[in-house]
Amino acid sequence: MVLLDADVIIDLHRYRIWEHIFNKNKILIPSIVLRREVYYYDDEYGLRHSIELLGEVGKTITEVSITVDELRDFKSNFDRFIQEELDAGETEALKILNDRDDCFFCTCDKVAIKVIALLGKREQGLSFEKLLKSSGITKRLENKHAEHYFRKYLDEGSLLRIQRFGIKE
Repeated sequence: MVLLDADVIIDLHRYRIWEHIFNKNKILIPSIVLRREVYYYDDEYGLRHSIELLGEVGKTITEVSITVDELRDFKSNFDRFIQEELDAGETEALKILNDRDDCFFCTCDKVAIKVIALLGKREQGLSFEKLLKSSGITKRLENKHAEHYFRKYLDEGSLLRIQRFGIKE
């Protein structure tokens, strides 16, 4: 199972490989990402295309959610600099990841990647590049999609964890 952040969903649509990915993987999408963060993508010509996912819930994707109290309490565990950088969708996804051992989280957001490591969930982090490769797709990608980019920020998060920065004690 793969838990997807908004940036990943948008880029999968932009690359026109969304259907291939959901056909090869069980897709989980946090409620906040699904209902408040993923509306459209711009193609290579600058044309805007809508992303309609609500009709796919229960068919090709599974919506997962937490309560407002769980979201607030989870976010309060982090230092202010992390709290300010995480949006609500990423926070919900990270809380879901923290509570589960049966899924991987794919994001391109630097701070969210660091938090994966801060939570001690490195092995459940998944780069965009690795998601594509595991689904049989090889494609020229932007730097933010690369495995080395993902590993760099996982390593930074691991260092923060070792130094006891980022998470309140």
